[in-house]
Amino acid sequence: MPLLGNIVVIERHGEDGTAFPFTPPCLFGRKLDCDIRIQLPQVSDEHCKIELNENNELILTNLSSVNPTRINGQVLNQSERLKHGDLITIIDRSYR
Repeated sequence: MPLLGNIVVIERHGEDGTAFPFTPPCLFGRKLDCDIRIQLPQVSDEHCKIELNENNELILTNLSSVNPTRINGQVLNQSERLKHGDLITIIDRSYR
């Protein structure tokens, strides 16, 4: 899969932090084999993922049944298409 850009950590003070190269699929969670690891006890082993669908759209899917993933402040119930600049929040960690 080709590199599609970066996933940027949003620091607590609101500025851009670390940038991770983004090649879908991208798995967020606590497990060692997650692409982006979030080491918080409230984060599921596999919390959410970003995949490329058959129409070349990026789809964010929530995998946690306990603590939902948020997109632009709204709870993500199942899956949603991502747009450039969308803000993904997992517990208190945000990414763009």
